[in-house]
Amino acid sequence: MLTRLRHMRLALTTLSALAFDAHQRSLFARMRAFVYHLPQMLSNSLPEALAILTPQEADLDLPPAIIRRLADVAALLNRRSPLGLCLRRSLARYHYLRRAGLPLVINFGARFKEGVADREVTGHAWVTLDGQPYFEDGENWQGFTGMLKYPGE
Repeated sequence: MLTRLRHMRLALTTLSALAFDAHQRSLFARMRAFVYHLPQMLSNSLPEALAILTPQEADLDLPPAIIRRLADVAALLNRRSPLGLCLRRSLARYHYLRRAGLPLVINFGARFKEGVADREVTGHAWVTLDGQPYFEDGENWQGFTGMLKYPGE
């Protein structure tokens, strides 16, 4: 429940700020389209898709905090996606924050639910900056065994 309230507050404050900034509104619309098309973009192998999603140069001049919030809300609002929120959010952050010049790494991991080996396996995606989780709550990445980092070291 707390997470849902936090998501709603983030969405409301971010969306209300868009009313005053046409540049951010335009970027947000592009982010929404990006997140919507992620399932098609991921139809290639994951390393091939990530190579395509990795920008070649930094071309966004907004502060990273604004870009991160816009990417988070764009991912949050696409609730009908077959992709989980963490994957949508991480890919949007990865793509757009790298366009802002942050050398993020996207991480994919797995763990047994409740830490018990006979339970289902759950996956998670998150981004790191300089080897540290970038705006991720500890419970969202701790305990996951890393399966893939892109770009690799």
